[in-house]
Formats: sequence, structure tokens, C-alpha cells
Amino acid sequence: MKILKSAIVLLALFILLAGIAYWWAGKDLKELSGAERAQLKADGLAHDFAPLSEGTVHYRLEGPESAPTILLVHGFSVPSFVWDAHFAPLTEAGYRVLAFDNYGRGFSDRPDGPYDAARTDRLITDLLAHLNIAGKIHLVGYSMGGAAAGLFTARHPERVRSLTLIAPAGVEAIEPSGAVNLLRTPLAGDWIGRVFGKEIFYNRLAEEEKTREGGEAFTARFAKQMEYRGYTNALISTMRHYPMLDGAPGAFRSVGESSVPVLAIWGEKDEVVPFAHSAALTRLAPQTKLISFPQLDHSLTYSAPEKITPLILEHIRAHHVALSPGGIGAKPRGPAARMQARECDCHVPAAGAQSPAPPAKDG
Repeated sequence: MKILKSAIVLLALFILLAGIAYWWAGKDLKELSGAERAQLKADGLAHDFAPLSEGTVHYRLEGPESAPTILLVHGFSVPSFVWDAHFAPLTEAGYRVLAFDNYGRGFSDRPDGPYDAARTDRLITDLLAHLNIAGKIHLVGYSMGGAAAGLFTARHPERVRSLTLIAPAGVEAIEPSGAVNLLRTPLAGDWIGRVFGKEIFYNRLAEEEKTREGGEAFTARFAKQMEYRGYTNALISTMRHYPMLDGAPGAFRSVGESSVPVLAIWGEKDEVVPFAHSAALTRLAPQTKLISFPQLDHSLTYSAPEKITPLILEHIRAHHVALSPGGIGAKPRGPAARMQARECDCHVPAAGAQSPAPPAKDG
């Protein structure tokens, strides 16, 4: 009996301490109020906000209003500023460029409920309607944003003129680590995410970025979103409900059955979404043009924008309708036009070649 009583006391003490730790970890987190968003804009950290069906969404929209729209979709944890270096070259080329913070990230609301594919699909549909962007768009998705772009294209092929996938998640299942499986476990994962969220989602990125030029500023911007309540909850819910780890090959197969032209860009040293997944992508969507960089990893969107943006533009230029005089449409080409060969430190499989073999484990 004494042993049982001691065990009950210890369990009660453990629950109490766990509760205190949970409260303490969240006590300084702020709400994304209207006043807070106004201050973010005044500080030059935010652009514009749209009230949508599930909450307020932070977005950036630039370029000629009458030009074709390029929609940029970010990945799992880094919000829309991951596209900052791409805005100037894309808008200067004559396009209208839109990026947004997915729900739970950046300066967008963190609504309750599952963070699944349907939620992101609604966000994109709502945002396009809110901004009166009709007709077809050029869709670009990075990492988990690649999964979102593929899923959106599969559901709304009539809205997509071209699709660019940069190291896209969701093509094949990714075997989760033990730590990820723990985070996906109800209650335990929620507690771990709340108490150790910064260590889990920030410290690894900071370690990777400390040697890259501009890395400290990048990680500081990343950390800003963690000041607001609900960020780690959203990421953990995404791990549980979004087809990022389990894969959504059916969506990419539907893309392959559509007439939407696809460009895939990959770093062959990618350890987050392995380059080997490109073989499945080109099998599921045979119209995919694959370009890979032997020396780049998963960070290629922001670590090497000077290599990536020209490829995005080249793909879009091959599949656009004529623009107004002075824009990129001065020499329009039809949807079936092929991209011209050019020099780059990348690998472009020959036409008709088999899907690429997986890279060696040492990259």
C-alpha cells in the first residue's frame, strides 16, 4: 500500500511539474492582434493582410496588376520570406508575384482544427478570390509547398498554367524518425512541442545557417514567428494530418494526367526530401522536366536564388499567354514551346531518358 501511495504521489508531482512547464513555456507568447500586425507593418516586417474564411492571412503581392500571376508557396516551417530574393527578378520580368504565410506560420492566424491539405487548399482559393485573381496562375511550390502546389493542381487543373516544384515533399513517403513519431503522438507530442519547440524547430536551422552569408538575419526572421502563440501547435498538427510524410502520389499522378507543364528543381545533396524521389515524380508526371544541382541541398530556394529564379522564369516564359507591350511577353511562345538549352552547373536528363537513379549516399 505504501508503494502504491508513493507511486500516486510521484505521478501527481510529475503531472504538476509537467503542467507548470507547459504553462511556463507559453506564458510569454503573444497573440497576433490587429495592433500587433500594425506594428509588424510599421517595422517593415510584414506586408498586407487578408481576412479569409479561417482567419487573417499575411501576404505579399507585387508587380503589374494586369500581368499573369506567379503564386509562390513556402514549405513546412519557414514562412513566405523564403521567397524574398525572388520577388525583384520576377516582377522586373513583367509578372505579378504573390506569396503568403500558410496558416500557423509567419504572421498568419493559427486557427484550431487539423492542418491538412484541405485547409491549405481553402487558403489558396480564398486568397485568390479575395485579391480578384481570376484565370490561370503559374504555381511554384517549395518543399511542403511543393506538395501543396501538386495537390492544388490535381484539384484545380483549370486554374494552373504551369507548375514548378522545388524539392517537393509528398511525392513518396518519408520514413519518420523516432523523434518525429513522438511529436505526432497526441498529448506527448503537444507537450514536447510547447516546452521544447524552440530547440526542435529553431536551433537546428540556426546551426545550419550560421556558416551561410546572411544566415543570422535569416534565422532572426525565422524566430520572429515563434513569438506568437500557436506556431509549434500548427507544425505538429501538420505532421499528423498533412500528406507530407506519408506522401500523396495520387495527386501527382493526377497532375501527370493533366495538361499542366511541370518543372522540377532539386539539389542532389538534399537530405530532407531526397533527390531519389525525383524518379517517382517523373514516373507519376511524365511531362516533368527535371533539373538538379549536384552541389546543392534542401535550402536551394534561399541559399541559391540566383540559380533557381532563372529556371522558374524560363519555364513560365515557355508556357504563358502574351503580356502587355514591354513585359516578358514581347516574344510570346505557345504552351507547347520547349525551354532553350543553356549553361549551368546542373544536371538536365536528356529527352526520353529513364528516371534518374538515386544518388550515392554520400551525395
